[in-house]
Amino acid sequence: MRPIKKRARADNTPNEKRVMRGNTGRTVYLALLFLFGLAIFDYTLGDYIFLDADGLVLSDSHIVATPYVAQVSQTAVRQGQVVEAGDVLLRLQSTEILERLADLSTKRASLVARATDFKIRAERVEELLPLAERRATEATDTIKKFDALANAKLVTSVRYQEALRINFEASRDRVGLLTQQQVLGEELASLDGALKDADDATKKLKALYADGVVRSPVDGYVGASAPSAGKVFRPGEPIMSVHHGETYVLAYLPERYLFPIKTGMSVHVHDGRERAAGVITEILPVTDALPEEFQNTFEPSDRSQLAKIKLEGPTKFPMNQKVSVSR
Repeated sequence: MRPIKKRARADNTPNEKRVMRGNTGRTVYLALLFLFGLAIFDYTLGDYIFLDADGLVLSDSHIVATPYVAQVSQTAVRQGQVVEAGDVLLRLQSTEILERLADLSTKRASLVARATDFKIRAERVEELLPLAERRATEATDTIKKFDALANAKLVTSVRYQEALRINFEASRDRVGLLTQQQVLGEELASLDGALKDADDATKKLKALYADGVVRSPVDGYVGASAPSAGKVFRPGEPIMSVHHGETYVLAYLPERYLFPIKTGMSVHVHDGRERAAGVITEILPVTDALPEEFQNTFEPSDRSQLAKIKLEGPTKFPMNQKVSVSR
């Protein structure tokens, strides 16, 4: 018998050739390993070598607020609208101011009534005072004559006492009128001062209220918030803001670095989409807490020194935009 197919011997298996594959996987692995090493290096030592700071795009702003409780009756502008100094921003209503004005008006009317009464009394005293002085003078002369007659035993004691009584009453009326004249003059002067103060307070309060019209104090544009009609604001509570002046970046410098940071240093500002060149114009001698969007949830709140960066060229970033500063 003869086998149809020849079988390979188990002790004589031929060597298999290894298939040569490409180096793509190894390259990707090494690249990922290198990037991981760079990330670890940047996380541990990057702050010492590279400038990487957070910042906010800001400008000078005027906060619109009122020192009294007010309700918005009309909003004449919208967010981002360009305004000029004197343009109407809001129309407010305040029952508190109206009540104060009514109270001042009532008090002024009361003061005017009192002043009128005192003036009438002062005029009456002024008219009676010459008569009282004449009467007192004549009574004094009469007493002198009665003294001479009394020494000569030519007048009775009853007539002498009557003359003394008349002299006393005349002197008392004269002194009383003089006192009233002095007191009424002081009261009128005090009332005149109170009326002047009431008029000044009314004038200032009307100027402060300005019939509820709130105007823009500067040329600029309205901020991101414009109140709707019917909203009520407490005293000192910001109603809206008007931004003006050049836009700048307020940067929060890192806590640790080995390179010098000084004014005049050129930096790059970017927000992930736009980039702009800038120059550090001022390093402020104060620190401030980082805004909430910069804080790390798992770390305590940080405070950083502030630096002011002037942007070169046209402004590309919106107001209050979070940006990164690098070099």
